[in-house]
Amino acid sequence: MPKTIGWHAAVAAGLALLMAGTALAQSGLGSGSRPKSSTKCFNTPEIEAVAIVRAGMVIRDHARACARRGHDRDLINVWADFDNTNAEEMKRAVEVRAEAFRRNWPDDPYAAQRDANETVASRQLVDFAPAECVSLRNLVEGFKIWPDYMKHVRVVEVGQVKTLYRTCPRRSPGEVPRSEQP
Repeated sequence: MPKTIGWHAAVAAGLALLMAGTALAQSGLGSGSRPKSSTKCFNTPEIEAVAIVRAGMVIRDHARACARRGHDRDLINVWADFDNTNAEEMKRAVEVRAEAFRRNWPDDPYAAQRDANETVASRQLVDFAPAECVSLRNLVEGFKIWPDYMKHVRVVEVGQVKTLYRTCPRRSPGEVPRSEQP
């Protein structure tokens, strides 16, 4: 009889440790895995701005990885050319994003940097194969004009940003309705 009780106790203790370990591991996960705060939100232009910046960070990081691994050393320059050609649009997105983070986290000047770090870290590839560099080059070379990039941003990044951050329930003052956006 004591042998059975000991076995059950060991199983119960093991399950308790597993559940506690899962809870501890979850508390260290990034913002996308935490419940969205009801007091913080991003309006439609801010969500798009965050998505624009995230897409650029990921592309730049992957282009650098291609260069480091010797798969495509010039890809970073192809991206830089597009980035420089569209510097005003990128700058506006960075400013809108920064203001949204300041509004939502007024006492935390590093909130936007943490978001950027989590974005890049969560999207890094462990084994960056030459095929990823070929695909990335095709993507970047497809950005002939700003609307080409925005199509990519809206397809790939906007949904992820909406998963991470709550959308404000009403439009902000001065926010253009989606139906009137270019």
